[in-house]
Formats: sequence, C-alpha cells, structure tokens
Amino acid sequence: MLRKNYGNLYNISTTQEKEETDPRVSCQNAFCRRAFHNKKKKEKRTEKAVCLKGKKVFCSLTKRSDFKKVFDLGSKFPSRFFIIYALPNELSCCRLGLAVSRKVGNAVVRNRIKRRLREIFRKHLTGNPLGFDFVVVARSASADAEFADLQIGIIKIFSRLGKNEDTIHNDN
Repeated sequence: MLRKNYGNLYNISTTQEKEETDPRVSCQNAFCRRAFHNKKKKEKRTEKAVCLKGKKVFCSLTKRSDFKKVFDLGSKFPSRFFIIYALPNELSCCRLGLAVSRKVGNAVVRNRIKRRLREIFRKHLTGNPLGFDFVVVARSASADAEFADLQIGIIKIFSRLGKNEDTIHNDN
C-alpha cells in the first residue's frame, strides 16, 4: 500500500511573504473610506431612533384576549370611516389595536390606513395621555378617505370620549 507523502507537517516555516499592495488603492483596505463614512451615517440614525423611542405615546395591543376584552367591555364609537372601541385601563399609557380587514383593500391600502391612524393617535395623545385601550376597526370607506377626514373623525370621537369619561369611571 502506497501512502501519499504530504511532507513534514511539523517543519513549516514561520516566515511569511510580504503581501503586495495594489497601487490603485490609496489605503490598505479598499473600503476603509466607505466603511468610515457609513459608520458616521449609522451613528446619526441610531441617535435619532433613540430620541424617538423616548417619545412613545402609546403601546400596541397584541394579544387576542386584550382585543376581546375591549370589544366586549369597551364603549363603542362609530363613525363613517371606522369604529373605535375604548376601554379604560390601569396603565400609565394608552394601548392601540388596529383591525383592518382585507375587505378594505389590498396590503398597500391596509398598511397606509394603519400608518395614518397611528400618526393621528400619536399626534392627539401626545398632549393628553388618556388611560385607555383603543381598538380601531376600519371600514371600507377609509380606503378612499383623505388624512384630514380621518383626523376630524378621530377628534370628534375623542371629544365624545371626554364627555363619557366620567360615566365610564363611575360605573366601575
């Protein structure tokens, strides 16, 4: 049986050949400038994200049981573009749940409605943090609605909510 001779593995020289540098690249790493530039931009983005994170006005309702609780026990405020269910909670912040079905439109339309509703809630809850859980069920008319129309609808519901707030707390 013949064995292949791989040489003496224990007699490896420790001297390494000097790497040749490419004369077209001014620095050793070809992407050092780009990496440094991108690092600066990334640091700026993270600073902005940290600032926005501290200003969070509401949390999201995620659990099915929370949605069900708001639907069953909450007050119902219908409008032309959506139905808002509101239930007082014992938390320091508001929680928002959005329900936009496929009947409203395709994914692009549904996501646009959700972005608009989140922005309207963020604007109006910044000054006066109510202790409520909100569930917004979008109707198909909200797909064609302008941002201002949605905003007016929510302002009207918030004003009705403020009037009913005393009666909601007295019942408990």
